[in-house]
Amino acid sequence: MQVSVRGLVREHMAAQIQDYQRPVAGGEMDTVRALLHDLRQPLAAILLLSGTAGGDVGRKMDGIAGQARWLADLVEVVLSEAHDDEVVGTDVVQVAASAVDRAQATAACVITLDADTPLQAWARPVALSRALACVLDNAVRAAGAGGHVAVAVHSDAAGVHLTVRDDGPGLGLISSRTSLGLTTTRAMVAACHGSFRIWTAEEGGVVADITLAGTGLRSVAS
Repeated sequence: MQVSVRGLVREHMAAQIQDYQRPVAGGEMDTVRALLHDLRQPLAAILLLSGTAGGDVGRKMDGIAGQARWLADLVEVVLSEAHDDEVVGTDVVQVAASAVDRAQATAACVITLDADTPLQAWARPVALSRALACVLDNAVRAAGAGGHVAVAVHSDAAGVHLTVRDDGPGLGLISSRTSLGLTTTRAMVAACHGSFRIWTAEEGGVVADITLAGTGLRSVAS
């Protein structure tokens, strides 16, 4: 199974990724570089799940299938210039839960999700997932082995918030591999008509907040 899964992944990506630049929702970006950045984590998860011996085979296959579905959606949306990823009422809690599951597959730290109440906001589902994946990637690396990343979804007068907090050393204090990820995050959040902020918390670590308009504001989707 290990060889066949890896072979399928390589063949799929070789067939899909072409050497050109396209505009994406939220502004002009180097689409190939941004896509490759976003593919790192799910590809690593697939290779890890397919390469480990023992364990629950059914659960591993479910994990591989989930990562593969995300890869397929991501590639399709990027190659279609984001036309298939419209602003719609989006279950932000479900987006967060799926992103946490994907990230936890390869994370050396614990990732928790605090989101008891279903919350809907206007967003492009794939763009929002990409933005959150980039934020989680940074947070997981900052937290390091044995650390903690806390994801929360809540709403207030400003809208629906998707917040990621890590207990790492803070901004500028870890080896930087984040510039492309943060650029992608800002572009993807802008495509959702949302806002993005990131800061060092007083108690340490970094807080990143994606704010989206709640579905009560229907003008945002127009």
